[in-house]
Amino acid sequence: MDTEQVKEYIGLNVRKVRGVAPLAADLQIPLDKLRKEFRRKEGLPLSRFILMTKVENAKKLLAETDKYCFEICFDVGFPRDDVGARIFKRVTGMTMLEYREEKRR
Repeated sequence: MDTEQVKEYIGLNVRKVRGVAPLAADLQIPLDKLRKEFRRKEGLPLSRFILMTKVENAKKLLAETDKYCFEICFDVGFPRDDVGARIFKRVTGMTMLEYREEKRR
């Protein structure tokens, strides 16, 4: 299993990636193998990588577009806007609007 290909797939399909199990099914890789190999090679859990990819994409959209926060949450694949906003704040330490304002100063 090539973790670079997995990371590329996640990056290109971040909106539809809903978790590790659906990802394993899409890639036709056994779930346990995908989890273990990714963690061994990348040093972090695959679920964390997926989450961080979504947050990084949200950061980019917040800085570069005028889309509403709820639209960005859906664009990056969070199941609901409140979930996306809560995760974004937990990871970055600021709300989506605070992040946008800081990046546009």
